[in-house]
Amino acid sequence: LNRMPRRNNLWANIDWLTVFIYLVLVFLGWINIYSAVFDAENHSIFDVSQRYGKQLIWIGAALLIAFVILLIETNFYVFFAWFFYGAVIFLLILVLFFGTEVNYSKSWFAIGGFALQPAEFGKFATALALAKYMSTFGFKLKRFKPLLTIGVIIFLPVLLILLQNDMGSALVYFSFLL
Repeated sequence: LNRMPRRNNLWANIDWLTVFIYLVLVFLGWINIYSAVFDAENHSIFDVSQRYGKQLIWIGAALLIAFVILLIETNFYVFFAWFFYGAVIFLLILVLFFGTEVNYSKSWFAIGGFALQPAEFGKFATALALAKYMSTFGFKLKRFKPLLTIGVIIFLPVLLILLQNDMGSALVYFSFLL
């Protein structure tokens, strides 16, 4: 039979040392938030009305999302790479018109008590788009046209983020040049 090879054991392919270090850093960050906003009246570290309680919810959501991402077949990301990139570019344009200003930066969508920053998803989408483009057959990095295309893929979200007045998020994209 001529089938695509499947991942036999998902758990065997995970770098557990990196996962452990990540979880320790997340835990230390959570404890730092707790200590920074500590109030003797709130006794529980799990109080979701406080910043550290809300952060714990986000940590749990991130772990759940990471698990789901691991379960999804890799071909899904290859197939939808340009769709993700296009959707993020659309959101980065949309936030310029309908975004909420936070700390002089109009880069957030606020929906009730929930806020979303499209630039954070842009990092993931840009990495997928770059990987998709650079993995095409016959790709040669030493030619001008591929370098120009890579530049456009990286600098289009950077330009839109700079228009939002969010230099910190834009600077992260320069790591793609490395």
